[in-house]
Amino acid sequence: MAGLSDSIRYFFETKALNPHGICLLWRPELIWTHAISDLLIGLAYFSIPLVLGVFLYNRRDVRFSWAVWMFVAFILLCGVTHFMMILTLWVPVYGIEALIKGATAVVSVVTAVALWPLLPKAIALPSTHELQTSLAERDAALIELRTAMATMVEMREHEARQKLLLDELNHRVKNTLASVQSVAAQTLNESKGMDEARNLFLERLMALSATHNLLVKREWESASLHELIDAALRHYGRPYAYSGPDVKLEANLAVSLGMALHELATNALKHGAWSGDGRIDIALSQTNGSLDFIWHESGGPIVQPPGKRGFGSRLLERGIAAELAGQVTLDFATGGLICMIHAPLSARLQVVQAA
Repeated sequence: MAGLSDSIRYFFETKALNPHGICLLWRPELIWTHAISDLLIGLAYFSIPLVLGVFLYNRRDVRFSWAVWMFVAFILLCGVTHFMMILTLWVPVYGIEALIKGATAVVSVVTAVALWPLLPKAIALPSTHELQTSLAERDAALIELRTAMATMVEMREHEARQKLLLDELNHRVKNTLASVQSVAAQTLNESKGMDEARNLFLERLMALSATHNLLVKREWESASLHELIDAALRHYGRPYAYSGPDVKLEANLAVSLGMALHELATNALKHGAWSGDGRIDIALSQTNGSLDFIWHESGGPIVQPPGKRGFGSRLLERGIAAELAGQVTLDFATGGLICMIHAPLSARLQVVQAA
């Protein structure tokens, strides 16, 4: 042990050694050229590992990071070696310098040996171009997937709309068939013969068809009362006029009112103002959340009250009154029929505000 201790002390002994500056004859230009160069190299060697360390700390997903840490240790030791070269210009601590160089040599060899087996794996890593191509393919696949999903969603929405339309169509067909059945039954009950029944039934079907055509133009959402009046009365070619605000009607309500207008017009043509040279005036007015509809015939023959209520009267006094939750009054005045409808405004019956 004494021999080993003496060998270690002898290894680090500096009394018999001269600093490296003597070899340079203490020439200032040589001394400071070496010192400044080694200082700059050492600082550079220290800054490079610092950058690599910060990078590895923030990118812990880097593959083979242990090899990079070994490279960091190697560069740090190289930097320390250059700082020792500056120190030995004035202080002959060659033993410490030798140990540092030995450690640097060991780390250098280990790093070099470790890097060679990693070379095939590093070469096998995808290039930037390959990564960009792969990302582009992935993005394209994602776009196709999103497009396919959007198409599927659109198809499901289309199927849902189709089902809704079919359900609505079934509902409307049922309502229409019920209306036709009711019209047929009432027509047969009040008719005196098949010829009369056939003519009345066809006329009422045409009136129902005219209202349906009007609703089709509005996609069965609603109908304008002004348009409904024109559709029901214009084809007769007889004088009529209406005044007051327009009214937005719910679809089923428009069908019922269209039939009522047809019955009033038919009665005017057979027994009322249009059977002579008279005219029909329709007045609409809004008062306190309610709508007043007045059908007034004038200029025709003297009106005689009917002996019994027909289909039109029952439709107005019972059907329309119940559907509007209002009141319907038929006044068979000698100067002409006056039909008055009073109903509260609602979601089914809305006054259209003038623009």
